[in-house]
Amino acid sequence: MKKNDRNAGLSGNEPLMLTRRHLLMGMGVGAATVAAGLSGCAAGAPQGATSASADDASTTLKEPTETVEADVVVVGSGIAGMSAAITAAEEGAKVVQLEKQSILGGGSNFAEGVFGMGSDLQKEAGVTGDLADLLAIEMEFQKYKVDYTLWKGVLDGAEENLLWLIDQGVEFIGLNEAIYGNLRTQHLYKDHRGANMIAKLEESARAAGVETRLSTPAKHLIMEDGIVTGVQAESGKDVINVKAKAVILATGSSGSNWELFDRHTSRSSKHYMWCGAQGIEGDGIKMAEEAGMGECYRLMAPIVGTTVEPLGLTSQLAALGACNPIALWVNQDGVRYMDEGQVRKVITAPNALDTQITSYSIVDQALFDTLVENGDPNVGWGFYVPRGTALSEAPDELEREFERGTETIFKADSITELAEQLSMDPAVLQQTVEEYNDVVDAQVDTVHRKDPKYLTHQVAAPPFYAFHVVGSNVNMFGGIHINANCEVVREDGSAIEGLYAAGLECGGFQGETYGISIPSSCQGIGLSTGRCSAKHAAAYARA
Repeated sequence: MKKNDRNAGLSGNEPLMLTRRHLLMGMGVGAATVAAGLSGCAAGAPQGATSASADDASTTLKEPTETVEADVVVVGSGIAGMSAAITAAEEGAKVVQLEKQSILGGGSNFAEGVFGMGSDLQKEAGVTGDLADLLAIEMEFQKYKVDYTLWKGVLDGAEENLLWLIDQGVEFIGLNEAIYGNLRTQHLYKDHRGANMIAKLEESARAAGVETRLSTPAKHLIMEDGIVTGVQAESGKDVINVKAKAVILATGSSGSNWELFDRHTSRSSKHYMWCGAQGIEGDGIKMAEEAGMGECYRLMAPIVGTTVEPLGLTSQLAALGACNPIALWVNQDGVRYMDEGQVRKVITAPNALDTQITSYSIVDQALFDTLVENGDPNVGWGFYVPRGTALSEAPDELEREFERGTETIFKADSITELAEQLSMDPAVLQQTVEEYNDVVDAQVDTVHRKDPKYLTHQVAAPPFYAFHVVGSNVNMFGGIHINANCEVVREDGSAIEGLYAAGLECGGFQGETYGISIPSSCQGIGLSTGRCSAKHAAAYARA
């Protein structure tokens, strides 16, 4: 896939038609990317929001074909949008929920679990500890680049919000292991799929009287005298004005919008593959900017793990090539530049990738065969390709990609031939391979300090394989500036009346690198800010 093709395809004016079958495709082989969808303001009706663009032009709205009344309108239906819609309804508000896809859930469909405290699972496991310790670790990890007042709200509500989720009928199959101390806070969804959680919340939303409209993307906010008074959405040829006293944006940040990625993060999109849900393109950020928030706020790419484009997270071949600490990694010059064991730390390997122009992992036939036949306890990706899985599908995947002409996977009968395919100096790559084989033989890596448990295979048995390794971009963090009440605020800190935000598009929870001290924090943030925004939005609507 060429980088220039990533934002090609849909016009941004038409919703993607998804089915339940697509839920496992979004992070699988050939995961599709979609259009940026941040341009295109049609002429029409008199009311409009003030644009934050350079020319400060007025955004004009289309003439509606339908007008709907509500107290609160929620835009998006991941865990943030669903918890916001249900909570607002529980608070007595009339709620309309808009979802641009044909199914609910967005990126939450792929989540493995949620952060929380106070469950019976934890009591049975004897989980003890102080969440303040986790917050202190996160603050230190991020060098205080994160907003304490926002994180404190997530941790303070950890028990109330988790128990609320359990009351909705959401099932958990266990706790993941603790990263720090005995604080096992990650509750794993049934089948490790957030789609099961979304299905339960869909039932709750229906029972609470939430009016849900699928395939109805929100396009612009409706504003009167600087106050947000609703949303304009489209459904096919219909233009729908949802007049509301409060709006909650929960559209999942910028996702696959590489233009925003390159403009507002410290990374380069050429080093990453979008592995998340379709249709997450920065819609909420755009609307907040139109409302006068100012520039996109604190956008961060929480790169988690590595993969091979276009294979994605569920591919066994991608696990073999990119989630493999045993392999040899080299840069565009054939030079080994890192400890390949960082792959198992998930967040550090993508950082190393970003320091080079191109990165490749190299595997010989002996290691390839071992992983296909037996797997390895150190090779795999989360619950999508569990570590230790025999990668029996990899050979068929390999042949399929060669038949397709995939330009990110290479095979050669010699190191010299492989170097030529990779446009490297054969002498340099040959020397790198020989030096690495000496490291494996000695079981001591004096240069990069690779753990000996990963020094199990030399690069010696032809044919040899090379995989172009990129980071896995599974979601985005930030874009919208909020306060502790989840109100969207301007650059001077004043709140935009009637406008709230929830979930991953809330800026302030993230530094430069995705933190893992609070496991399943993305879902925890979505749950917490969804409920917080709903309570404040419903109270505002009642006032």
